[in-house]
Amino acid sequence: MSEAYTLITGATSSIGIEISRNRSATDNLLLHGRDNDALVKLSRELEHKTNVKIWCYDFRNIDELNNNFSAMLDNETIKVNKVVHAAGFLKIMPFRAFKFQDTSEIYNINLFSIIEILRVLTRKKHRLNLNSVVMISAFFSKFGDKGNAIYSSSKGALNSLIKGLAVEFPETCFNAIILGAVRTKMTEHLFDSENDNERFNRYIMGTGTPDQVSESVDFLLSDNLWMTGQEVFLDGGASIS
Repeated sequence: MSEAYTLITGATSSIGIEISRNRSATDNLLLHGRDNDALVKLSRELEHKTNVKIWCYDFRNIDELNNNFSAMLDNETIKVNKVVHAAGFLKIMPFRAFKFQDTSEIYNINLFSIIEILRVLTRKKHRLNLNSVVMISAFFSKFGDKGNAIYSSSKGALNSLIKGLAVEFPETCFNAIILGAVRTKMTEHLFDSENDNERFNRYIMGTGTPDQVSESVDFLLSDNLWMTGQEVFLDGGASIS
C-alpha cells in the first residue's frame, strides 16, 4: 500500500525550509523545488526523522507540469494527503515596466503551478486521499501597494481559488494564509535601509519570521480542522492598524 505524503512546494525557500523541518516531526514529505542540490541537502537533513522524497521541477515550465507531476506520483507509488503551496516569485517594479514575460513567470509560479498540481490530485484516482491544502497568499492581495499589482493579483487569485475548490471538493479543506512581511531570501531587499521602510510601520507586533508561518500551517493542516475556504490573516496586526 502506498504511503501518505505532505507535498511542500518551494520547499527550499526560507519559509518552505521551516515548514519542511516542522512537518518532518509528523509527516512523510514530498519536497518540491527547482534546485536539485538544495533539495538533496534538505532531504538529507530530514531523512533521519521521516521518509523524504524530492520532486525537482521548474514551475516556469507550466506546459509539462501536469504530466510530470502525475508521472512522478505513479513512479514513486505514493499518495498525497496534504499540500502546502509555499512556492512564490516576487517582482516589484512600476506597472508600466512589466513585460508579458514577467507577468507569465509570476503567474506560472504563484498560481498556475498549484492549479496544475490540484488538477492531478482532484482526479478520481487521487482525490479521496487529499485531506488539506494550504496556500501561502500575501498581505497585498488585499491592500494596494505601488509596484506590486501583478504579484498581488496572482496571490489574490489564490484567495478566490480556495473558495471555489472548497465548495467543489467538500471532503478536502482548502485555506489560505494572508501573509504579511516576513524576512526571507526573497524579501530581503525590501528590508534594505535604502528602501521605503514605512511599509513596515503598520506592523503592530513587528514583522514576522518563517517559524511563525510554519506554526500557522500546522493549525491549518490539523486533522480535526472545522474550516475551509477561509483566508487567515497572519500579519502582526498590520491589517487593523
